[in-house]
Amino acid sequence: MGDVDLAMMRGVLALSTFVSAILFPWPLTALLALVASVSEPLIPLAAGLFVDTLYYAPHAGMWPLFTLCGVAATAIAFFVHSRLLTSPVR
Repeated sequence: MGDVDLAMMRGVLALSTFVSAILFPWPLTALLALVASVSEPLIPLAAGLFVDTLYYAPHAGMWPLFTLCGVAATAIAFFVHSRLLTSPVR
């Protein structure tokens, strides 16, 4: 696979995460965000902010649930990336 193909796959995966937030149920969006976090760790955070902004209701609750879940998934993704980058086994 070339560099252009890999970059295009990353872009399509990130775009499909945001499109699924509009068209499909939240478990599919969460799954796509987790899959996209393998290559881009900030996608779950961005998707969580997008979903909380898109479906904001003042009486829904005090905590932005999807954003907090996105923060947790992003933290885990950064931790895994740092361990993979420093691993002697490649």
